[in-house]
Amino acid sequence: MELAHTMIRVSNPEKVIDFYRKAFNMQLKRKKEMETFTLYFLGREDQEAEIELTYNHGEDERYEKGEGFGHLAFRTDKNLQQAYQDAVDAGGERYRPPEDCPGDYCFVKDPEGYEVEIIRG
Repeated sequence: MELAHTMIRVSNPEKVIDFYRKAFNMQLKRKKEMETFTLYFLGREDQEAEIELTYNHGEDERYEKGEGFGHLAFRTDKNLQQAYQDAVDAGGERYRPPEDCPGDYCFVKDPEGYEVEIIRG
């Protein structure tokens, strides 16, 4: 078995897609319109695993984050400070910059408030 996707609920899919595109070079691979919700699958051409964004029609307020969910993580070959700044410039929220983390990682929040870890290496 292999990981297929991780699903997160969003209230503003266009803004979230734009963030992941700019910050992590992900593209919208496919979109599935249903009667009461729309699914957006983001990924990279060189990877199988995807992020599934679920937009429930009419749910335009940010979802409350559950206690059990932690974060998404991306590995980068970039300088960690540059990767962090690129994610912020792409619409991410400053959260735990490299200087506040004890290792080769840092965190931003995406436009919906989900934590995203950036790992060097």
